[in-house]
Amino acid sequence: MDVVISDKEYASPRPPHLAFDEFAMDLLIHIQSFMDPADIMALRRSSKIMAAATRHRTVWISALRRVCALHEVPMCTYPVENMSLAEFEHAATSPARFLAQIFKNRATDDLIPAFSTRLFKPRLPRFSPGPAPLGEVSLIRLIPGGRYLVTSSDANRICVWDLGYSPAAIVDPYPLASTVAAGLPRELLIQPTKDHRGLRLLTYYILGAIIEIMVFEIYPATNKPTFTCIAKRRVDTPEFKAVAFTPERFTWHHDFLVTVWDFVEDTCAALHIYQPLLNMTVSPTTIIGQHEDGISVIDIPPLHPTGTPAAEVVVEPVTPLVMFSHVHAAFEHFADVYAPQGTWHSSPVAPVVLDVFGVLFDGTAAYARCPIKPVSGGDPDLPRALPVLSGISRVPPETYDSAEFGPLYFARTHLVRTWLTGNSIMVNTAKIPARRQIEFESNTDLLCELPDGGTNWVYDLDPVSGRLVALTTPEELRILDYMLPNA
Repeated sequence: MDVVISDKEYASPRPPHLAFDEFAMDLLIHIQSFMDPADIMALRRSSKIMAAATRHRTVWISALRRVCALHEVPMCTYPVENMSLAEFEHAATSPARFLAQIFKNRATDDLIPAFSTRLFKPRLPRFSPGPAPLGEVSLIRLIPGGRYLVTSSDANRICVWDLGYSPAAIVDPYPLASTVAAGLPRELLIQPTKDHRGLRLLTYYILGAIIEIMVFEIYPATNKPTFTCIAKRRVDTPEFKAVAFTPERFTWHHDFLVTVWDFVEDTCAALHIYQPLLNMTVSPTTIIGQHEDGISVIDIPPLHPTGTPAAEVVVEPVTPLVMFSHVHAAFEHFADVYAPQGTWHSSPVAPVVLDVFGVLFDGTAAYARCPIKPVSGGDPDLPRALPVLSGISRVPPETYDSAEFGPLYFARTHLVRTWLTGNSIMVNTAKIPARRQIEFESNTDLLCELPDGGTNWVYDLDPVSGRLVALTTPEELRILDYMLPNA
């Protein structure tokens, strides 16, 4: 006689439900190492156990390191060993909170309130390198993270200053280090060093009918920071039409030539081009140049030791000049092509990105984000890399109409741009277009009102820390911090 036994009668019991806050503390801490700082703060509000898990120091050390890696903030910005938990939370959440501040529903003419405003009058110590005085500041550059400021003056002096990582820090009026150039610096182009513990600064200046290029390294967190010249070169031209600074290369354009110089290996190559370039973006293999008729793509030839006959040969482009037609189809005309290489460039392993700004055919201003991606297959009629249109963000028309706009900054998931309207600094944030997503929101606010009476305003913004530095008089800098420190 067969006996039938039901599966239900002998079914194994289900494991008990395990709530998230019943996980071991070590596991909860490990899970947070994959979370965005804003999500960690949201997790804190879910329960007492979660609140305790989010207050471990290791959680915020890991979160801050991820934020620094994403925004290429140098490791020397934060003294991790001496920071409190509140300071970690403040630094790690600042990019998200600064964007949230701008995206609040407020009218364009409402001023974003600054938490603190510090006045800073730069001065030189009695014994400074070089005979030149400090002079009047003419160029300023904030390093991502907002702690270090680089300036140059009309006395040819280049200085690095420590503004402190906290909004409440007392600013040392004396520079960490300074050096004197042989001419008036035309630009301050800055990259991280290979170990991300220091800065590489490239500047160039005109000496009669030639331009001299200088590359320095400086480690601002050391006991006695100094400018160390690691490369130097002279070019027989009185003017550069366009430049690009990448981690180990400097590329310039003049007289229908584009020269790529690896200043670490001291190798170079010169290319002949047929249209004057207004702007350049350079990947490890390719040059993307903007000219009056649009954008062209050119492969970089092999580099040869500087001064050898092979390096003196002007190379004709190997592939035809490929036109960037898929962006041309969207824009009626361009205002500018932005490459991070004019400001702070991402790491060599990160993708190079081209941000095109212009007017669409319907008359609205917009950004187009174009990652530069390698081309496989070895087709001789194609370059080794091409820009790929990933999406478009519409922005207010005043961002296009302004004649005095600042560089394009990157903060978390957004592009941030500033411009001057009279003595007002305006700021616009537009979400970075992602693949297969075309339309994105943007928002504009009044960031700062500068004193009346000025004409030649100089300023720089660091959206990672929510810090703005503006030259309000020839002898005074104003430091505005928009993020309230965590209690």
